[in-house]
Amino acid sequence: MKRSMVCAVIAAALGLGALVSVGGAQTLPAGADQGALQADHAFVLALGKSDKAAVSALLDADLVWTDATGKTQDKAGIVANLPAAAVGDEGAKSYDYGSIVTVRTDAGKLHVLRVWGKRQAGWRLLTYHEVKQAEKPAAGPPAPPVKVCVNPCQAVPYTPKNAAEAGVIMSWQELETAVTAGDAAAWAPHFVDHFVVISSGATDPVTKEGRMAALTKQKADGTNGAPGGLAPDQTKMVSIGDAIVMNCATIPHRGKPAHVTRVWIKKGDAWLMTVSFQTTIQSAAPVAEK
Repeated sequence: MKRSMVCAVIAAALGLGALVSVGGAQTLPAGADQGALQADHAFVLALGKSDKAAVSALLDADLVWTDATGKTQDKAGIVANLPAAAVGDEGAKSYDYGSIVTVRTDAGKLHVLRVWGKRQAGWRLLTYHEVKQAEKPAAGPPAPPVKVCVNPCQAVPYTPKNAAEAGVIMSWQELETAVTAGDAAAWAPHFVDHFVVISSGATDPVTKEGRMAALTKQKADGTNGAPGGLAPDQTKMVSIGDAIVMNCATIPHRGKPAHVTRVWIKKGDAWLMTVSFQTTIQSAAPVAEK
């Protein structure tokens, strides 16, 4: 695509004109705010062209960018050294939560989550997160589970800035307490029906139904156990309307830490998780087995 056409798409995404694409046809996925999807399409085009100015215009000041190795950068780091495009937006799945829209693209074992926030100036990219899943399950028997959950179930090294963040933390603590107990019924109310978790250590995405089945089996087998804890001083929450994007690092009981992106929405008085992307931080030292 010529630069003039890319610029036209960028202008549309920034609210300056109609969408222009190859052949004049609009090929955006259905199911979400068209302004957000225009911004996402424009971003993918600009990144593919290594157009720093165009990409920068679409990045939020609070951007958190995590690549498939678990390296996390802010807007300044990304603009200074623009990464290569990992995937396009063909076949993307999108969900509209009002002031936040999520777009997920899958290409084999590589998965990319892009989270867009509706700012006063237009839609801006809040989070870009890659996960490269395993080709096959880990060899050997799993390690014995840790049965007592302190962090995050009882306390976390993060002080909520407002009532919304406090609500998210409470929901998270309750669902992780259910994970520790292998209690699928107590876990389920904290998630939307289309929830999916995609992690480096797994071979495939796991749906809400799949996660509930796994919890039930773990409880029956006696292999249920506590999740990893929240790493200190590495949590960032961005709240827009009735949605919150949570970026953090988690410390496992054994193995390497992971960078995690979660998106939460408020339904009535409850905070529900919609998606969780978890990428092992390859450069980190593994936690010593206890």
